Amino acid sequence: MKKTFTIQYVFAILIALCVTSCRPESDDLLSYGQNDYQSYYDANHTFAGEFEAFWMAMNENYGIWDYEAEFGLDWDEVYNTYLSRFEELDQRRTRVTDAELEALYTEITDPLHDGHMALTVKNLHTGKYIGLTPHQNRVRREREQDLTEAMLNLTSLDAYLTPEMDAAYRIKAYDGTGSTDIAFEFIDSTMTRAKRAADAYIAMVDAAGGPNASNDSLYVAADSLRVDAQKLILFINTLPLSVRVMMKSYLLATYDMLYTKYAFVGKQIGAPIVELEKEFKEDLLGSFRFALFEGNIAYLRFSGFGLTPHMTSSASSTENPTMYSAYQEAVKRVWHHWFDTIQVLHKSGQLGGVVFDMRNNTGGNLNDYQYVLGALLPSGGWDSHMLRLKNGSGRLDFAPLQPFTAPTYPEAHEVINDRPIVVLANCQSISMAEMTTWGVKSQPNGHFIGVRTYGALSGLSAEPESYSDNYSGAFGVQNVTPIWGYVPKLISLFGEQQQILEGVGITPDQEVHLDANMWMMQQRDNQLEAALDYIRRN
Repeated sequence: MKKTFTIQYVFAILIALCVTSCRPESDDLLSYGQNDYQSYYDANHTFAGEFEAFWMAMNENYGIWDYEAEFGLDWDEVYNTYLSRFEELDQRRTRVTDAELEALYTEITDPLHDGHMALTVKNLHTGKYIGLTPHQNRVRREREQDLTEAMLNLTSLDAYLTPEMDAAYRIKAYDGTGSTDIAFEFIDSTMTRAKRAADAYIAMVDAAGGPNASNDSLYVAADSLRVDAQKLILFINTLPLSVRVMMKSYLLATYDMLYTKYAFVGKQIGAPIVELEKEFKEDLLGSFRFALFEGNIAYLRFSGFGLTPHMTSSASSTENPTMYSAYQEAVKRVWHHWFDTIQVLHKSGQLGGVVFDMRNNTGGNLNDYQYVLGALLPSGGWDSHMLRLKNGSGRLDFAPLQPFTAPTYPEAHEVINDRPIVVLANCQSISMAEMTTWGVKSQPNGHFIGVRTYGALSGLSAEPESYSDNYSGAFGVQNVTPIWGYVPKLISLFGEQQQILEGVGITPDQEVHLDANMWMMQQRDNQLEAALDYIRRN
C-alpha cells in the first residue's frame, strides 16, 4: 500500500513539473483582454511580473507558434532563459534605463516572424513606453541591399515624359492629382495669400504712422507670419518634383504648426489659414498615377490602399468643396480613366497588358482589392488563399480553415485573362500590396517582377480594442497597461502546400533588382522596363 502511494505521488510530481516547465497555457487562465486589469497587476510592480504577463499574453494570442518552431524558436525556453534576467533587474539598486529594457525585449522579440505585430512595454523606472517592431528590425538586418534599393525608388515617370524620350514610350500621365501635389498646391496658395495679406497690413500700418498701442501685437505677429510664410513658399518652390512624395509628411507637419501659430492672425488680416482635414492627413492612398505606354500597356501606381473612401458615391461634397474633396474627385478621375481605358482597349482587342506598380506600397484597405486586381477578375469574388483563426488560449487552438475571398469589381466589366498582367514589388511592398502581388502571381496570365516582398501577410483586426473570446486582435491597452500587443487575427496560408509566409514574403517569378546608378543618373527604371519588355514579348 505504501509502495503504491509512493509511485502515485512521484507520478503526480512529474506531471506537475511537466505542466509548469512547458507552460503551454496560463496557469490560472487569466484573460489578457483590455479590461482585465488583474492580469497586469504584477506587471505594474516588477519587471519579472511584466515579463511573465508579456510571455503569457503572447503565448495565448500569437497565432504562428507552430511556424516559429520550424525556425527553431522554443517559446518555453524563452521563458526559462529570460525570467531570471528580469528578476535581476528587480534586485538591482541602480535605475533600469530605457535602452537596457529595449535591448532585452528586442533579444526576445526579434526572432519572431509576424510582419504586422506591434508591441509596447513600459519601463517601470522611467514611465516611458517602449515600442517594439521586430519585423522592421528583420528587414533592416537581413535585407540591407533590398531596403536600400527600395528607398531609392520614387514615384516618378519624369524620364519618360521629356521631349528626348525614347520613341517607344508614349505616356498619358495624370500629374497634379496625387495628394502630395494637391497638398503642395493648397499650402503654397494659402501661404502666398497669407504673405500678401501680411505685407498689405504692415504697409497700411506703416503708412498710418507705424504701430501703436492698439495694433502693435498684431503688427509683430503679421511680420512674423510673412517671414515664416515666405520660408515655406521658398521650400515648396525649390523642392524637386521627384522628391515631393518623400517630403509630404514634413510639409503637412510644418503647415499644422503654422496653422496653430497664425490661425488667429490670418483671420484678423483677412487671409484665413484653414486647418488641414484629418481625412486628408490620414489618407492611405498617397500619390496616384496612371500611364499608358506604347503598345497600349496600362500602368497604375499608388503608395497605399486607400481607394475605397474616394470611390463611393458620397465621397465628396460639392456644396462646401475642401482640399480633401478636391483630392477625392481627382482620384476618381484617374481611376476611371485607367479602368475605362482598359475596357475600351480590351473590347477592341488592342490591350497590350497591365502593370500594377506595388513598390513601396504600404498596404491598407482590404476593400480596395475590387478596384485594383479585382477590376480585372470576374465579379463575385476570388478565392485567393486559406485563413485560420486563433480561437482559444492554447498555442494551437484554431478554428477550421476558411477561404479568403478577395472582393472583385461588382459591375459588368471586361475580364482580363488573355493578356499579361505584371506586378512590380519590392521589400517595402507590405500587407495589401503583397496580397495583390500574390493575386497577380496566382493568375495564369500573371507575372511578378522585382524582389521578395516584406512578409506581412496575415490579417489584423480593424478594431483591435474589440478583443473577443477568440483570442485575436490585441492584448492590453496601448500606453495604459504595462504591456500592449497588436497581433494578427487571421493567419494566411498560401498555395497547395498552405504555406505561412510571414517574415519571408512573396518570391518573384523574375528577380530584377533596381539599377540604382541608372535610376540616379537617368531616372530610368529598369524594373518598369523589364515589365514592359515582358508584356511585349508575351
